[in-house]
Amino acid sequence: MKRIIHVPRKGQIAGSFALLFVFFIVLGLFSTSGFDRISVSFRSMYEDRLIPSLDIGNLILLVYENRVSLENHITTTDAQERHTYEVQLQQNHRAIDSLIRKITNTYLVPEEKSDLGRFNSTLTIYRDAEQNMLRMSREMKTDSALKLLTHEGDRLFHASVEPLQKLGKDQQKVGEELYHESQSIAQNQKTLAYSIMIAAVFAGVIFAFALTFKHLDDQ
Repeated sequence: MKRIIHVPRKGQIAGSFALLFVFFIVLGLFSTSGFDRISVSFRSMYEDRLIPSLDIGNLILLVYENRVSLENHITTTDAQERHTYEVQLQQNHRAIDSLIRKITNTYLVPEEKSDLGRFNSTLTIYRDAEQNMLRMSREMKTDSALKLLTHEGDRLFHASVEPLQKLGKDQQKVGEELYHESQSIAQNQKTLAYSIMIAAVFAGVIFAFALTFKHLDDQ
């Protein structure tokens, strides 16, 4: 009779611990998933935020270098120097176009896409004016080229730089949002880890009570 009572009780204990085991596995999977999300968020911050931000800084630098090279091309009287400045302008154009393609291929939110689109449009207009000023400079029309540069040229130049600067600010804003999201996920994972530890302690207490009652029944 005693044996008949103990068999189902052992089965209940085994079943309870099987459920607890499954519970801990599920919690562990959620915990692992959360850490994977943190990893993805930080990788996105690096690949889609930090790197393009550096590229945007390089873009701004190249655009300003071209503005200086253009003015030097207009004001110099040395033919060799004029040729050097023109080569530098062409090299910077290729570097700028390459960086634009690189940034375009990263993940961009709608505001960033709009900023980059405006930069492309205004840069095209400025480059047309730049070519006109270069032509005038080659023809030694220095005064006319310099007047165009300091009036219409500078207006178009600043119009092309403005969306690029806004793009940099938007990149920083989205990067901060990703950082806060990662912090939130990390906090949730910390809470989950504490829950797992509490559940493990609770399971240990249940197991201890079960063994105690079994021992008392056997007596």
